[in-house]
Amino acid sequence: MAKADYYVPDDRPWFKYYPKDVPHHLDYPEIPLYQFLDDSAQKYPNNTALVFYGNEIKYKKLKELTDRFANALQNLGIQKGDRVLILLPNCPQTVIALYGTMKAGAIPVPLNPMYTDKELEYFFKDLEPRIVITLDGFYDKVEKASKTTPQIEKIITTNISDYFPLSKRVLGRLFGKIQTINCPNAVSFNGFIKNSKPQYNEIKINPKEDIAVILYTGGTTGEPKGVMLTHFNIVSNVTAIDNWFKDTKIESSLIVVPLFHSFGITPTLSWSVLKSRKIFLLPKFHPKECAKLIKENKIQFFAGVPAMFAALWENFKKEEIVLDSLILCGSAGASLSSYLWQSIQKMAPNTIVVDPWGLSEASPMATMTPLSPIFKREINSIGVPVFDTDVKVVDSETKEELPVNESGELIIKGPQVFKGYWKKEEKTKQTLKDGWIYTKDIGRMNKDGLFYYEGRLDDMINVRGEKVWPREIEEILESNPKIQEVAVVGVKDDYYGQAIKACVVLKEGMEASEKEIIDFCKDKLAPHKIPHMVEFFNELPKSIVGKILHYRLREKIK
Repeated sequence: MAKADYYVPDDRPWFKYYPKDVPHHLDYPEIPLYQFLDDSAQKYPNNTALVFYGNEIKYKKLKELTDRFANALQNLGIQKGDRVLILLPNCPQTVIALYGTMKAGAIPVPLNPMYTDKELEYFFKDLEPRIVITLDGFYDKVEKASKTTPQIEKIITTNISDYFPLSKRVLGRLFGKIQTINCPNAVSFNGFIKNSKPQYNEIKINPKEDIAVILYTGGTTGEPKGVMLTHFNIVSNVTAIDNWFKDTKIESSLIVVPLFHSFGITPTLSWSVLKSRKIFLLPKFHPKECAKLIKENKIQFFAGVPAMFAALWENFKKEEIVLDSLILCGSAGASLSSYLWQSIQKMAPNTIVVDPWGLSEASPMATMTPLSPIFKREINSIGVPVFDTDVKVVDSETKEELPVNESGELIIKGPQVFKGYWKKEEKTKQTLKDGWIYTKDIGRMNKDGLFYYEGRLDDMINVRGEKVWPREIEEILESNPKIQEVAVVGVKDDYYGQAIKACVVLKEGMEASEKEIIDFCKDKLAPHKIPHMVEFFNELPKSIVGKILHYRLREKIK
């Protein structure tokens, strides 16, 4: 165990919100990330690790499968630092490939399996992977894209049903619901593992230097960047999360957020594996299926994005399925509105709701909602920095630290701060300076050390010299009972410089006029923050984790 060498001054005001009987500065194990799995398999070999449509895999078996996968990669000549692309939804094969690749010393790179062959070409050229793992249904596009990258030696394919219970697999194929697709030049995932021994050549890992995973980000800017997270980055973040919830006893988790995102890798998968929990996997989010799974299996921890919680709430109002087994609900990707926060507590009356803030470059957690009884949630509050993490508010131009309650760019320093962007030195230098991540997120800190998120630097609207942050307006509009979701953007205007436009999706069956929406804001916002115009949409553009993409809206309405 290593004492944190990240100095956070003891006079920071937020320490009063920390959990009782936990030191402000933690000891972090310097271990490979996969050690969490091996330790759980040793302590609780017969505990269920994964549940996939009723099929259960014990921790002992999961470790064995990852060991076999690592050995199979090494038999192909995979070396330390080689990249292995994982193009899979949430399923046991994803977990096996993630840990098995790490054990082989290679770097797993989970990507959105829905990318087109043209989009994949960028990643193949950028990463130069030697192995690609994908579903048989995606083989054609992967094989086509792979022709641009001669380094790819093997394509490994699997069927989504390969880890279904036998009865479901047989019936699914019998009735044509499950189709196995011929992949002429591919290697079978199951055969790849089965023909391998459950031992591998252990590779020496330097947790603070060696990359555990590369996760691509770019959801708010449109430019894909490979975030290099070390083993220590993720282990330290998991350790911080675990200490934050030390008094919260959770035995089961549902993972529906994608495992190609940091929110899926760290607080859901890695933390659950550390605690030897039973992990239910869903490859795709459907509110009815999700609610039924939670209810029937008495699942205690669910992490999602606001859009998922909103869909669950709408389903709850129709079906009245009370999710009373949930002990902890975590939301990320965007701030929860007060209305949605209260809605979650109605449908899951026994749960703690946390709304942390972070980004992939911070592994991803930088702040966390306090559990202290003295904490009272306010609009857009993102809580306080987690252990050994310092957060400052600086002027976006001068980079000078700003006083309490002044809005500026949020910057982060701590053990979870990423190593850099893959093959993008200039981008790394722009974002990572003297150990601080310059996030381009705008926020402020109050006198008690609570932080508030106000929007992206690129999303700021300048109304005749007045800075307006979209999130404040969106929060007000989200409280309108007719509105399903909303995004606020600035548009060029000769008089205002930038006019405020509200892009609104109404709830099913609801009707509203532009004037009605604008009037709704008039007694709730300062005059210069009231929208000048409203446009109604059927849906808003979102990232892979449900974050509304303001830049796409700005492009669309130019």
